[in-house]
Amino acid sequence: MCACSKNNSFGHCTNWVGDYSYHELPVPTATGINKIMEWELSVSQQNDTCWGTLEITGLTTYIKLLTTISGDSSRVDVRYNKYLDGSQDFKPGDVLFSLSKDGNNLITGWKKLQPMLVEFPEPEGICFNRLKKRKQDDL
Repeated sequence: MCACSKNNSFGHCTNWVGDYSYHELPVPTATGINKIMEWELSVSQQNDTCWGTLEITGLTTYIKLLTTISGDSSRVDVRYNKYLDGSQDFKPGDVLFSLSKDGNNLITGWKKLQPMLVEFPEPEGICFNRLKKRKQDDL
């Protein structure tokens, strides 16, 4: 397990609690059906640890991972913990991607995990949107 950080206070983790989504741009296929890829990250906190459930769903893809979230109030790494469904080649602790706040934008920095529908994805960009921030009582 990986806590937010021994140097960070309880509040930093709380800043990231909530639901996030990213929808890759659809890619047309020869059959006329668009390839789609939808990413959903749900961040929660238990004691001093931030956990994330990452689901990636596409036409023929389904991956569900348990992640840990480590960082501070302005930037976090989403780290692989274990598979809940599907398979990829990750090791516990691998940084899948990072999220950082830039004003009202949420910047995604791609690491071990990257968008799947483009051949050469940009190393970072505005990808994920925060859907809602959960109150501590909702956890």
